[in-house]
Amino acid sequence: MQLLDIKNLTIELPTEDGIIRAVDKVNLSLKEGEVHALVGESGSGKSLIAKAIVGVLNARWRVTADRMHWQGVDLMRLSPEKRRKIVGRDMAMIYQEPRRSLDPTAKIFEQVAESLPDDCFKGGFFGRKKERQNKVKALLHKVGIREDEKVSSSYPHELSEGVCQKVMIAMAIARSPKLLIADDRRQR
Repeated sequence: MQLLDIKNLTIELPTEDGIIRAVDKVNLSLKEGEVHALVGESGSGKSLIAKAIVGVLNARWRVTADRMHWQGVDLMRLSPEKRRKIVGRDMAMIYQEPRRSLDPTAKIFEQVAESLPDDCFKGGFFGRKKERQNKVKALLHKVGIREDEKVSSSYPHELSEGVCQKVMIAMAIARSPKLLIADDRRQR
């Protein structure tokens, strides 16, 4: 069975001057364990496709598809609540401009800890606190952040864009998603 199966995905933006079709009839299918890349010029719709899959496009955009199935479930026909539940459990996205995607009012530790699934903790209150600290530290180390104490106690604006991107990756992999979308923008 396909993990993700999309047929004729179209993304449009209605304007006063008419409809702008940003993405026209894209087909995409993924099986578990596969790695794919969408390649195209800046403005070609790659980010729009990624956001349409996880359901975070602004309401102004009109998204249609003959089929947008996640493990056989039609995402287009689900209520927003049911879709959020599936996306939260099975998918994660690493956004462009990671510093802007992080909460500027919360320290990194709080944000990474919040991304951990609730069922990964076993002990009582004090045991859970230590376990959270250990899991956040392990995630930060997994993405290449060695100064975990300094980073954990920092706010996003106190960190470089590269470190913020690693934090976003740590948050994305915390739940071991079946689909990880990395929306990357390379500077030239």
